[in-house]
Amino acid sequence: MKIKIIYTSLTGNTQETVEVLSDALTAQDIDVEIFDSEDGIEVEDFFTDADAYVLAIFTDGDGEVPDGIIDFYDDIADFDLTDIPVAVLGTGDTSYDDFCHAVDLLAEQCTASGARLAVPTLKIELAPDDAAITAIEQFGQQLTQQVAAE
Repeated sequence: MKIKIIYTSLTGNTQETVEVLSDALTAQDIDVEIFDSEDGIEVEDFFTDADAYVLAIFTDGDGEVPDGIIDFYDDIADFDLTDIPVAVLGTGDTSYDDFCHAVDLLAEQCTASGARLAVPTLKIELAPDDAAITAIEQFGQQLTQQVAAE
């Protein structure tokens, strides 16, 4: 099984979350390919040759999709993701009113283009602590079980 992950990170929290997820998936003998959205991967290049796709994001400003992935996010609207299994997770800070709102926006953008959320979204407070690491590992396990069952 192969899973592709794309992420954007400003403080390193989302990148750390992706690393934890990647380690958990690799421990299940999953082939993982990771992309930093800042490297400019196109939607049509990302959504190919994998069994599932993970999008990881942080929330910027007042609940906005951050600049580092906004072009990718916008391009999803024009791409057919019908029945493609997608999982979305992200980091945020509960001191803001719109905690992890960009996670919701990204999930909505994917489903509006036809993607199927393979697992419920996951929201992490800042950098992953022990409880968050466990939740990320469970997220990865649920994703692989769901994809394998299809």
